[in-house]
Amino acid sequence: MTGTLSKPLNIFLTGTIIVFICESAALFPLPFDSPLKAAAAIRLTQILLLGVFLYLTPGGLRSAGLSRSAAGSGIKTGLLWSSGFGAIVLLAGVFLFCLNIDFLSLVRCHLPNQSMALFFLTGAIVSPIAEEVYFRGLLYPFLRQYGLLTAVLISSFVFALFHFQTDSLPVIQIIGGLVFALSFERSKSLLAPVIIHMLGNTALFSISLANEGLSF
Repeated sequence: MTGTLSKPLNIFLTGTIIVFICESAALFPLPFDSPLKAAAAIRLTQILLLGVFLYLTPGGLRSAGLSRSAAGSGIKTGLLWSSGFGAIVLLAGVFLFCLNIDFLSLVRCHLPNQSMALFFLTGAIVSPIAEEVYFRGLLYPFLRQYGLLTAVLISSFVFALFHFQTDSLPVIQIIGGLVFALSFERSKSLLAPVIIHMLGNTALFSISLANEGLSF
C-alpha cells in the first residue's frame, strides 16, 4: 500500500512546492510596472515549471489528464458542459429577473483599473490553465485514491479557499470547483476543466465589463 501511495504523494508534494515558490515571488519586488503583468509572469512561470516537472515524471502527464488519447474527450466535454452550464445560468437569470432581482449584480466581479486586454489574457487564459494544472492535474489525482467524493469535495473546497475574500463567500468558485472536478472525472482529460474555466471566466469578466460600462 505504501508503494502505491508514494508516487502520487511525491508528485503532489513536489508540484505544491513549485506552486508555493511561484506564488511567493509576488512578495518580492519584480521588474514589472504593474501587478497584473507580474501576476501574468508568475502564472506563466508556474505553468512552465509544472509542465516540465510532469513531463519528466513517469506517467505524470497521463495522471494529470494530459494524454493525447483523452484530448478529444476533454474538448468535447469542456464545450458541452460549458454550453449546458451557460444555459442553466441564463435560465436562473431569467427566473431572478422575474422576481425583480438584479442577477447581473450577483455574478459580477471587480475589474482592475488597468489594461482590459491584459486582464482578460491573464484572468481568462493564463490563470485558468495554471490553476487547473494544479487543482485538477495534481491535487485531484492525489485525492482520487481515497474515493470520488473525497477528491471532488476537498479539491473544490481548496480551490474555493484559494479564491476566498473577506467581503464575500466564494459561491461561484465553489460551484465552479465542483463542475471542474466532475468534468475532469468524466473526461479523464485536463482540457475539459480548462475549457470550462476559461469560458466561465470570460463570461464573468464580460458581464462585469458591461455592468461597469468599460471597454478594452
